[in-house]
Amino acid sequence: MNGWTSLLAVAVPLVVQAATPAPEMITRAIAIAAQQFGEEPEQISVVQVQPKVWSDGCLGLGGLRVDCAERLTPGWEITLTNPNAPYPQQWVYRSNQSGSLILWDAAGSRMIGTLIQRPQRLSPEELPPPLPEGVSFRVIRQSDASGNRPPSRTTILLYNDGRIVQQTTNARGETLSRTLRTVTPAQVSQFNQLLSDRRFERFNGFDFVPTPLERPLPIHLVSTPTATVRFAEANEYRLASDLVAVLRAWELLVAKGQLRDQISPETR
Repeated sequence: MNGWTSLLAVAVPLVVQAATPAPEMITRAIAIAAQQFGEEPEQISVVQVQPKVWSDGCLGLGGLRVDCAERLTPGWEITLTNPNAPYPQQWVYRSNQSGSLILWDAAGSRMIGTLIQRPQRLSPEELPPPLPEGVSFRVIRQSDASGNRPPSRTTILLYNDGRIVQQTTNARGETLSRTLRTVTPAQVSQFNQLLSDRRFERFNGFDFVPTPLERPLPIHLVSTPTATVRFAEANEYRLASDLVAVLRAWELLVAKGQLRDQISPETR
């Protein structure tokens, strides 16, 4: 069962450590990861659970915080993954012994052997033009030039009236536009609420494109009326969890006209 129930008891100094954590703790950790990363809980499995003794009451993640109790805190290190995700990734969580405190260990969470991407800042020259009137969300995807071919550019816009419109610029510089689908104004409001809940504005001006890129990749510029963030395609797994949740919700809205908390007609 996910590999954690076979762990043997490990002695922990000063306290009696259980042989394995309670199943409810694992379930709660999975639920937290699902919410943070926009995953379905049933898609997440446990890679490993290890007993740990953390250096303080903040599970060793408090940094210089003065409110962290200065005491050894026994608990667990829980490593989770979605084996069916497009890109291999692992999320590491730390907990106390009871599971009443579970914290994400960002630095310990490795994706294809790479730590979470640290952002740079976009220069004013790199920022895209403001959103058109009536648009609440925009994604610009620009590919690298290949040989004598100019870079291609695709823009997808979410209008306040629910239209999701794709604009593609061809080699002659002409812009072709088509409506991909139309969602309800309520869904637009729900998506905008997600942006607010995930505090998208705090990423304004962040550039998650590593320098140099390991290989040529399309670049995405994601904008609201008040914020823009840039990242390289196939590097989404290195982004902050709130950005991942927004991108997953956007992909679902474009592909199926649904938000993640909706039930499709086929499953009702």
